[in-house]
Amino acid sequence: MFDLIIKNANIIDGTGLPSFTGDIAVEDGIIVHRGDDLGQAKSVIDAKGLSLVPGFIDSHTHYDAQLTWDPWANPSPKLGVTTIVIGNCGFTIAPCKAEHRELTIKNLTNVEGMSLDALRKGIVWNFETFPEYLDFIENRGVGPNVAAYVGHSSVRVYVMGKDALTRKATDDEILEMEKIVKESMISGGLGFATSTFEGHNGENGVPMPSRLADDKEMHNLIMAMSSFGRGVFMLTRGSNTSIDNIEKWMKGSNRPAIVAALLHNPLSDSSTFKILADISEATNRGTEMWGQVSCRPLSMEFTMESPYLFEGIHAWRPAMECATLELYKNIIEDRNFRSHLLNEIEDDAQVRLFNGDWDKIIVREVQNKKYLPLEGRSIKDIASEANVNPLEWLLDHSLNENGMDTLFIAMLLNSDEEAVGKLLKHPRSNITLSDAGAHLTFFNDAGYGLYMLQKWVRENDIMTIEEAIYNLTGKQADIYRIDQRGRLVPGQYADMMLINPDKVGVSQTYRVNDLPGGSSRLNIDGHGIYGVWINGQRVLEDNSIVNRDSLPGKVIRGFHS
Repeated sequence: MFDLIIKNANIIDGTGLPSFTGDIAVEDGIIVHRGDDLGQAKSVIDAKGLSLVPGFIDSHTHYDAQLTWDPWANPSPKLGVTTIVIGNCGFTIAPCKAEHRELTIKNLTNVEGMSLDALRKGIVWNFETFPEYLDFIENRGVGPNVAAYVGHSSVRVYVMGKDALTRKATDDEILEMEKIVKESMISGGLGFATSTFEGHNGENGVPMPSRLADDKEMHNLIMAMSSFGRGVFMLTRGSNTSIDNIEKWMKGSNRPAIVAALLHNPLSDSSTFKILADISEATNRGTEMWGQVSCRPLSMEFTMESPYLFEGIHAWRPAMECATLELYKNIIEDRNFRSHLLNEIEDDAQVRLFNGDWDKIIVREVQNKKYLPLEGRSIKDIASEANVNPLEWLLDHSLNENGMDTLFIAMLLNSDEEAVGKLLKHPRSNITLSDAGAHLTFFNDAGYGLYMLQKWVRENDIMTIEEAIYNLTGKQADIYRIDQRGRLVPGQYADMMLINPDKVGVSQTYRVNDLPGGSSRLNIDGHGIYGVWINGQRVLEDNSIVNRDSLPGKVIRGFHS
């Protein structure tokens, strides 16, 4: 007798092949049979009229800190995600010495938009090294399956201390970093992740440590990762990091490279496609590369007290370096500061969040009632009516009573549906970029997989549901060398989701105050989901996580070459 049989389902198995009607049998968390009339089971579910698909593999998350207080990585499992990849961009909390904890969380507060209070109150520091971190979350238990990169910035700080934020590493320091990367890979790391992106800044606008690395450091750490014949290199690239640069760093490693974040910028229409073309050429030359793309518009909530969208703009740095609110106000009032900021915004740029598209920044909610007529209007329209430059209006408004507390929502990138559709269908695209676990005060894209099925399969019909499911499951397992995940075939772990393709999708985001210390975050719900199983255990029923005390996930430590 099997543990579970799901019968009469429309099975979309994650291979990209056409769906078929049949049954799947599960025993000890493993899919053991599929076909018809498989016999008896302790639990039998009749899925007639529904589709059974593999659980999503979310390959770009930032749950590293959250997992220490929330082993379920909320909200991902209730959105059909059964496996998460953490440590992206190299922003991890391990390795970390006790004396570097405050620096680490302050950097995360800025670069990942995380609540400082939540991080201080929530992180359980039962580890120092990367292997100890994996052991800690494994022994405590995890809801979804977890694969983890060792993060460059954390490795740098562990070896160099605060010098990691200001200078290049010496040969001896690089050697020490190599040892840590090797130790992390031996313990079960997925690979090595880093960032050169100009918008990735820590406390007071100081560049994240990985941005200080030179070519030698990058190459040596990649080679340290690859010395065991496995591992994935992940990079969030800056504007000065070409695909040729990455090829040189990767030379001799024989490993895949994941390049983020490829989002369409309407002011630089061809740039993302040029990067994908370069990635294709590099792959043809023998260096396997993939470009991480998103299926969603990048929309972000913000206030001028913490305007994350400006942080990739060099001229904004003086504002980021202010230690007090009063100094901050003095800076944004300064005419020279405004002039430099405006000039840079009006220059074309390939890599930054905001490029002067003021019509896409909307006043969502005001704190001072006298500003109520502004709600729902764009900054462009408001400024035009007042006959002032949009930037001048925004900064002046911020200096007014309660202006800093005005909530805006910005649609920054990926707003051109025709262009995004082409990105999603590109053969070197890796559809991901949820950023789940980070930026929770600004946005929440943890439900990107459901959105993909809703928007791009059902509504826009740019690919079949079989193709979409493959991109979100089996293809992810292949790219990241994850064994026994991503497909509904015998021998694979039973990571599964039961959906109604005609109804599947996501809700609007909404704000809750459930982070440690009562800090707020944006949450999101799914619909059209009738069940989620992780390693054969049902975790979702009636849109709620069930059996919360029983954590079915595994810390994945084995990856193929």
